[in-house]
Amino acid sequence: MTRHALPLTIALGALAGALGGMMGVGGGLVLVPLLIHFLGASQHEAQATSLAFVVATALVAAVPYLATERLDLPLAALLTAAAVPGVLVGVRVAKRTPGAQLRRAFGVVMLLAAIKLLAAPPEATVETAVWAWPLNVLLGLGVGFFAGLLGVGGGTMLVPVLVLGERIPQHVAQGISLILIAPVGFIGALSYARDGHVVKRALPGLLIGGAIGALLGALAAHRIEAPLLSRLFAILLVFVAAQMILRSPGARAKSVSSGGVS
Repeated sequence: MTRHALPLTIALGALAGALGGMMGVGGGLVLVPLLIHFLGASQHEAQATSLAFVVATALVAAVPYLATERLDLPLAALLTAAAVPGVLVGVRVAKRTPGAQLRRAFGVVMLLAAIKLLAAPPEATVETAVWAWPLNVLLGLGVGFFAGLLGVGGGTMLVPVLVLGERIPQHVAQGISLILIAPVGFIGALSYARDGHVVKRALPGLLIGGAIGALLGALAAHRIEAPLLSRLFAILLVFVAAQMILRSPGARAKSVSSGGVS
């Protein structure tokens, strides 16, 4: 990984944290490509550092949601408990997968999320249709697995399912997502850290910027209509996804066998 200045990492953290706080996704989806293209991180380093980052941003961003929304805490607890074993499996699979393949998979996931948000932006619903607990256990396992595999916290996959599948209001779904992201990110980051992939030198700036951005983003989310936020975020995802899928990683994308930078 290239050398980086504290102001740069603070700025990257603030950008990822603000978008993550607004959309209830922690910010890992945005931070991974930023770390790769601005700091020269490998895919595995970016994913590991992202998981550590989303722990802080999710905890900070969750506070306004807990204060202003009536969150379904039992559902959040069930999803979180199911996601923890899923993230452990996802991290193990990621460690055995070449960085280029992970990068393309990451881009595809972002593109699919963008298409879903553009095609069916969340709208206010009157009556929820929460799934039976076995289905939500499977949902939690799946979200945890892809969070560990792609280093994104899982909110980008969870929120659309809760909104479109279980008809949970957008802001409530985002709050539930942030509750799940913190423990999932913590477990995933610990697993990656054992192999030295977390870029510790970048974390102070990322966490400072991420905390500030996440709080501002979460507060802004309650002042901006959800459909507009969804469309703006989806447009951003399209550009980032295209870059991750089509752009050659070059010398900056080191293989997992080269190890991380601490």
